[in-house]
Amino acid sequence: MSGKLRQYKDKLEGYKRFYSIVKTIKMVTLAKYRMALTRVKTRDFTLRYTEKMFAADFEEDAVIKNASKTLLYLPISTNRGSCGALNSNTFKYIESVLSKNAKVFTVGKKGNDSLSKLFPKEYTYSVINDMKSPMSFGYAAYLYQHASSFADVERTQVIFTRYVSAGAQRTAVYNIPAFDKWLEKLNTSASTETDKKNYSFANAVLNHEEHVVRDFYDFHATLAILNAVSENELSEYAARIVAVEGQMTNILQLQNKTLYLYNKTRQGSITASLIEILSAMNAMEGNAAKGVKKTEFWTKA
Repeated sequence: MSGKLRQYKDKLEGYKRFYSIVKTIKMVTLAKYRMALTRVKTRDFTLRYTEKMFAADFEEDAVIKNASKTLLYLPISTNRGSCGALNSNTFKYIESVLSKNAKVFTVGKKGNDSLSKLFPKEYTYSVINDMKSPMSFGYAAYLYQHASSFADVERTQVIFTRYVSAGAQRTAVYNIPAFDKWLEKLNTSASTETDKKNYSFANAVLNHEEHVVRDFYDFHATLAILNAVSENELSEYAARIVAVEGQMTNILQLQNKTLYLYNKTRQGSITASLIEILSAMNAMEGNAAKGVKKTEFWTKA
């Protein structure tokens, strides 16, 4: 019995240490989650003109079918696990849209590890962020610079996980057309008065010189990438908190089960010891031939 008791006791100590570690991870993640939540509170206000720049109704199947140049996909992944289905949903989406014209340039260690094996022909390379500094416009500009280095790109699609609430995140995309494609669409909107939604905006942009229009395009493309990586960071922390809470619940269940077995085994050991003592006392009390008495069973017969 002592061996089993020692085994159960060691398990209880291990669960206690593991619970303490997971609880620390949760507290650190919760602090990062609160900071990231503050940074993306104004996302819908900062993206008003970005939405006008790149918002368009599209069918991905039709885009893939009619594409004559490269379609660049930029999935945003995480560096670590314990994020639920955040990464796997992104990878499933990539799998559903890949075609012969596709190229994949990913962000994050998980994307580098998985996509390089899942899609070796389409995969190019990955950028990994150590996540020690908050997402910044400079980091988004760095990613945009790498994305712009690909030749003959017809459209860049940024795939990320959009934060809906602490318990819900959804896969989302930003479609950034090539500059010439975007400029062509802008000219069409500027010459069509029936398109009241974009007519004034297109004319206001085209009234400037070409290099100013190009800077305007680059700025909002970078802003879209910045919002994507910031949203994905927030979704990662939210998903990790939910996953860690699940781990803590599992640890407590295992701990309670082991504690029950420990107490049951310990009680059984105590009961067995008592039975042995009582049996010995009864045996000595009944040995009347040697004159052994119950109150003096320790004395010499």
